[in-house]
Amino acid sequence: MIKHLLILTTYGQIFYSQEFEKTEEAVDVALTGGLMSAIYSMATETQKERISEFEMVTSRILFQEEENDLLFVISVDKRMDTKDTQELLDLIAKRFYEKYGEVRVDGLVLTDFEADATEIIYKKLWYLDTQKRKFRIRDYLATFFVALTLCWYSLLIFGSPPFKGMTDFDIRTFIWDDLLGSLSNPAALTLNILFLIAVIAIPAIAIYLLFKFTYVKDTFRFAKDYLTRPTRASYSELLPNYFLINILTSFLVYVSFMLFAGGFWSETTVFPLFPGSLVGGLTEEFDFTNFATSDIGDQMFLGIFAWFTWVFVFPLIYSLLLGEKKWLKIYRNTVFIASIAIFIYMIGYIFGGIKYLEAIGFHPTSDIFGDESREITYQLLVKIPLNIFLYGFLLFLGIGANRVTPSKTRIPSIFAVVVAIYSTLIIQRLVFFGLYAYVT
Repeated sequence: MIKHLLILTTYGQIFYSQEFEKTEEAVDVALTGGLMSAIYSMATETQKERISEFEMVTSRILFQEEENDLLFVISVDKRMDTKDTQELLDLIAKRFYEKYGEVRVDGLVLTDFEADATEIIYKKLWYLDTQKRKFRIRDYLATFFVALTLCWYSLLIFGSPPFKGMTDFDIRTFIWDDLLGSLSNPAALTLNILFLIAVIAIPAIAIYLLFKFTYVKDTFRFAKDYLTRPTRASYSELLPNYFLINILTSFLVYVSFMLFAGGFWSETTVFPLFPGSLVGGLTEEFDFTNFATSDIGDQMFLGIFAWFTWVFVFPLIYSLLLGEKKWLKIYRNTVFIASIAIFIYMIGYIFGGIKYLEAIGFHPTSDIFGDESREITYQLLVKIPLNIFLYGFLLFLGIGANRVTPSKTRIPSIFAVVVAIYSTLIIQRLVFFGLYAYVT
C-alpha cells in the first residue's frame, strides 16, 4: 500500500527517504526530491495555495508542510484509505519533530529515522505484519470456538427456534421466569445465579483469553476495521490466506441469526431488494422425525443459498467481468470482503424474523398478517429498517469490491459491481421461484 516516504524542505533539501515497494530500477532520490519540491512550490506560487495531494493512474501522493519549510511527502496505492494515509503522515511528522526538533544540518540525511518510520507504519497498518505469522492449529480451533460462542450468544438473545419438542429458552425468560421466581428459595436462587454466570461470563472470559494468547484476534480485528470504514477493504490483499477462516465464522453466525431470530421468516431470503411474501406459505414447524417435509428446512435452504450466492457467486461474476489476468486474486479478496459485509445483511434477519415481528405486535403465522403488512406501522418498524440494512450491505459490498480491484481495469469496476449484484439477484430469484413458487 505504501510506496515511498520522503522528508525534505520546500526548496529541495532531503532529510530522509525510504522505499517500501521494490521496483526494477532504483529510484533517484535527489531527482524525486527536486521534482516534489518543484511541484509543491509551483502550485504554491501560481495558485496561491498549498497542494495537499495529487493522483496518478494507480498512485496518490500526499503533501504536508510543517513549520520551518519542512515538507512530508508520502506515495501510496490509490486504493489506500485516505484518512489512514493522512493519520500516518501526521504521526510521522510528530515523531520527526520529537526526535530532531530544530537541530538539522544542511546536507544531512537522517538514516537513523528508518526505525521510527517503520515502527509507526507497521503499528498503524498492522496488516503488513501478518505475513510473518503462522496460523497454528490452536489458532484455527480458537477461531472455531469463538464463532460457536457468538452463535451461543445469539441463542441467548433471540431464544430457541420453533422446533417440535424443543424447550423454549432465552436469557429473558430465564431471568424473569427462573431467576426471579426463585427469590424465595436461597438455594435455588444461588444455583440460578451461578448458571447465569456460566452461560454469559464464562464464554466471554474464554473469548478474552483466546484473543490475548492466539492470533484469532487479528481475523476479527480486520472485520471490525472494514465494517468501521469500508474503504479499508484494499488491505485484504496484504492478509495471508489463514484470514479466510472468517468465511466459516461468517457462515456459522449467519445461520445462527437466521435460526434463532426466526429469520427463515425473513423477507430478505426471497426479495433482497423488495421484500415480498413468498416464504409466508412455508409455515410448518421443523420436525426432526420428518425432515424432508419440513417447511422450515426449505426456508433454511433459502437463507443458506442467499449466503452462498453473495459470498461466492457475486465475487465470481465480478472478478470475471473485469477481464483481468489475475482474476483469481480479485476473486479471493472479494470473497473475503463479502463474507464480512454479510454481517450487515444478517441484521435484516432480525427485522424480518418472526421473533421481532411478534415482539412488536404482529402475527406472522396468522392469516391476518397479510393485512398487517400493509399498515403504516409495519412499513416504519419493519420494511424501512430492513431496507436500510439491505442497501447498506450492498453499499459496503460495492465499496469493498471496488477497493480490492486494481485502479486500472479493462472494465470499470463500478459497472462490474452493478452487473454482478443484479446477476446475483436474478440467480437467487430463479432458484427461489423455481423451487418454491407453489407455496404462494
